[in-house]
Amino acid sequence: MKTSRSKLYEKSFLIKRYLNLRTLISSIVFMIGIIMLNIMVNPRTIFYINAIVLTAIPLAFLGLAELFVLLTGEVDISVGAGLTLANVIPVYAYLYLGIDDFRFCLIHIAVGLALGFINGILVGLLRIKSFLATLATSFVWTGLALIVLNKPEGPVPEWFAKAFSRGIFGIPMTVIGLLLLISIWLLFRFHVISLHFYAVGSDPYASYIAGINVNLIKLYAFTLNGFMIGLSALFMTGIINSGDPRIGLPFMLSAILAAILAGARFTGGTGDGIAVIAAAIGLTFMRNLLFSLGIPFYQQDLAYSIIVLGLIAVVMYLRRMR
Repeated sequence: MKTSRSKLYEKSFLIKRYLNLRTLISSIVFMIGIIMLNIMVNPRTIFYINAIVLTAIPLAFLGLAELFVLLTGEVDISVGAGLTLANVIPVYAYLYLGIDDFRFCLIHIAVGLALGFINGILVGLLRIKSFLATLATSFVWTGLALIVLNKPEGPVPEWFAKAFSRGIFGIPMTVIGLLLLISIWLLFRFHVISLHFYAVGSDPYASYIAGINVNLIKLYAFTLNGFMIGLSALFMTGIINSGDPRIGLPFMLSAILAAILAGARFTGGTGDGIAVIAAAIGLTFMRNLLFSLGIPFYQQDLAYSIIVLGLIAVVMYLRRMR
């Protein structure tokens, strides 16, 4: 029989292997710090924490989507455009095709998966540089979104809107979203394929020598990326109760920053999903902080983008200094 000491050692080994505690703690500190700044500037923020966290869920899904490809040493520039297309197509299907049952939710996922699979073919099988491939597809997704809906339109099915306003079986959508995010990451992290993701990002050549199909892993990464984009769009549709052909434009940089704050590198092989969730919540509260500081609405996107770019530069500089 195993002694209590050996069991404790095994548990600590699993924690070290599957959780990057340093990255996780830094992301949580960042999140808590931004939340406290919000409360200090506007004490009433404490009454809206649930609503603000709900608006962070789509970004958290996009951050995970970005993390999955960054783990393999690739990047997806099209996550924001993909979110947009996966948002407008289901709304169009409801408004003009009368699809108002469970298929309305499935369309979000199906569109996201299709977009991710296409990117995966371009990068994983055709071996086009991910930056160029996803930059090109971002323009395609944006153009298609404008063709589907050239202006914001709504509403969404009533049952769907009620689910986001009242919850499901009394469980708030904020809780459901967070549990879904954590569950997906843990299922991925404790599956052997996650080790292949990390291995491919750390050293593609050594992974190939070890028998890992590097190109197939990258296809899987982008397909999983697309699945997360679909879930992000599903929550975004429920939050805004409409389809908006420009809703995803501000999310690309934020998704990349959330992944970078969670330990991801453009060279691949590092990153933690739980930390991505914390970073996404912190970034959402940062945008709310700009509102609380009284910055005009038309200047908030500019200010937020400058802050995001500054944070990316600082994080990358600090990593080079190590």
